[in-house]
Amino acid sequence: MDKPEVRKKFMENMNQFLPLVKLNIMFMKLLESHSCKNLLSTLNSTVPRKKGFSSNDEKKLFIFTEFNRDRYSCKELIEILKNCDQDEAAKVLEEYNQSTTPIIYSSDVEIKVKNAHTLRSGASRWFVMDGPSRGRVILFLQLDELKKEADRFDNIFQQLYFSVEIYVNYSCDRILDTLKTASEGEFKKDALIVMFIGHGRDQMVQGNGPSDEIHIKKLVDLFSESKCHPTLNTGADPREPVVDREWMDGTTRTFICYACADGTESFYTGNGYTLYGEVFSHCIAEYACDLNLTQIFNKTCDEMNRAIIQQRPELIMKNVDRELYFNPGLYKAK
Repeated sequence: MDKPEVRKKFMENMNQFLPLVKLNIMFMKLLESHSCKNLLSTLNSTVPRKKGFSSNDEKKLFIFTEFNRDRYSCKELIEILKNCDQDEAAKVLEEYNQSTTPIIYSSDVEIKVKNAHTLRSGASRWFVMDGPSRGRVILFLQLDELKKEADRFDNIFQQLYFSVEIYVNYSCDRILDTLKTASEGEFKKDALIVMFIGHGRDQMVQGNGPSDEIHIKKLVDLFSESKCHPTLNTGADPREPVVDREWMDGTTRTFICYACADGTESFYTGNGYTLYGEVFSHCIAEYACDLNLTQIFNKTCDEMNRAIIQQRPELIMKNVDRELYFNPGLYKAK
């Protein structure tokens, strides 16, 4: 349920919907298979008390507020209700689970990021993402023909309150030196994002030529807890082929997104953007107002599946125990 106006209406009518739901043993058991099952620990321990609500009401409110933030997760709830013979509740919820308006793609560098209405930051559920200055983006542009893509992400991340540094056609030695300096310095912001726009193969990032390569492992390892400043909240975001999970033991609180999995190629649209960059940037602008990073990535995959030339991106999360919301338009004065 990711259409803002529909979600707002559902929340307004929540008092009529919740009595239709029964949190019986079967429902709670099936909820353990839901894609948002990581929220069950919060449900069972830290659901806030609301005036006029019983403990059972609070659990219902939490489930049907947090377990249905996109169409896929809402559909899962609908199926759970049906499997528990709660057809009336399932039918009502299904009426709210409407499709979102299709994204209108633009080749413009500047696209507007929609502002969030709810701040989701801190506590045990969310990564802190509420500073008036969120953090730092280090972007390596290794192909001149993708300058528009780099400039678009620059614009998007600035709208998300990040400062952006773009480095063009850097050798692998200079890339390594730049990231090593970043990992060793004191960092008091909410997040650090590292992005590569360029060639890569076999878990290698290409510098300023085919013979100049460096393993992604070496770059991500710079941000392991044993090597980087302890206040660092999030890590690298390389956009290259599949990462071997076995060497990531020292890496925590890190999201690694890349454009294509092993055996597939990253498709270039010919208008200054890769297919992944085109879709991912639009999905951030469209959905960061209400969805977390994992959900935005899933939206990106769904959109790319509609392309004539299909490409399969991947997301790896290392020791990620919370959700990351960008909270565009919202911040706390510090």
